[in-house]
Amino acid sequence: MPHASAEAIALTGMMGAGKSTVAAHLGRLLQRRLVSTDAEVERRAGKPIARIFSEDGELAFRALERTVVAGLAGPFVVDLGGGAFCDPSSALRLLGTARVVYLDVSAGEAARRLGGGEGRPLAASWERLLAVRLPLYRRAHHTVRVDGRTAEAVARTIVDLLRAPSPRPSPLAGGKPPFPPPGERESPKGGRS
Repeated sequence: MPHASAEAIALTGMMGAGKSTVAAHLGRLLQRRLVSTDAEVERRAGKPIARIFSEDGELAFRALERTVVAGLAGPFVVDLGGGAFCDPSSALRLLGTARVVYLDVSAGEAARRLGGGEGRPLAASWERLLAVRLPLYRRAHHTVRVDGRTAEAVARTIVDLLRAPSPRPSPLAGGKPPFPPPGERESPKGGRS
């Protein structure tokens, strides 16, 4: 993907993967504006995510998040909230309009980075969430392991990946759908089997 492409670059993964920090480095390397879906949700709600969860509930947060993702357009680096790519309509949009990169972090590394998880309403259920989200994250165009690597090194790896042709066809351009039918699985080469 040329650096001047109008295609967005969206980073997804569990809390503690370093999406915000990597996105800042990636935006600098590619000279692109950074968009944080969590920050935009907080701006629209007029309160922090922890308060949205406690006062309005997770469903209200996810609805706001879905609206933010639906409005994304342009050559941005997008720091997605951990659950944004797990929403079917958001994932379909992102897979068709962006290069999605899953930042894969281990439970141990995430725990070290998150500390007590203050301000993160779902931190206590990290491993349970990963079990549910992992098959959804694996739909991303690229996966980058982050354990033991600096955010700068991860961002440079992503830049190298972006120079290669997109590995999966866009579902909005007549490609295969991003959600395989039940019983169909991904092959090791990224195609369907």
